[in-house]
Amino acid sequence: MKKFVAIMVFAGACALAAESIPEGAKEISPYTYTYTDVDGKTWMYRQTPFGVTKWQESDIPKPTTPPQPNPVKTTDLGDKIRFERQTPFGHFVWTKKKSQLSVDEKILMQQAAEKP
Repeated sequence: MKKFVAIMVFAGACALAAESIPEGAKEISPYTYTYTDVDGKTWMYRQTPFGVTKWQESDIPKPTTPPQPNPVKTTDLGDKIRFERQTPFGHFVWTKKKSQLSVDEKILMQQAAEKP
């Protein structure tokens, strides 16, 4: 029994070692690489604690839902801005002075101004 387990562990280690990140692969983010093989196929590789995974870009399904528009409505009240957002917990409204807006709130205000 011990020999069988030892052989299986050795075979598993060999299988993991067989799949590795090829030379010339370009790192696109930490532990993620892209590589184009001689057939012209582009492969993605990711180093995980359990070994290397390999997939093609076409293996990932495209999202079926369209991107959601800006869910925040802004209203200019002179020296203040009123923000409204519908959340799963109900309608959320807050008001802030223009001088005290956070970076995210400034972006929301700019996006609302760009809407047609």
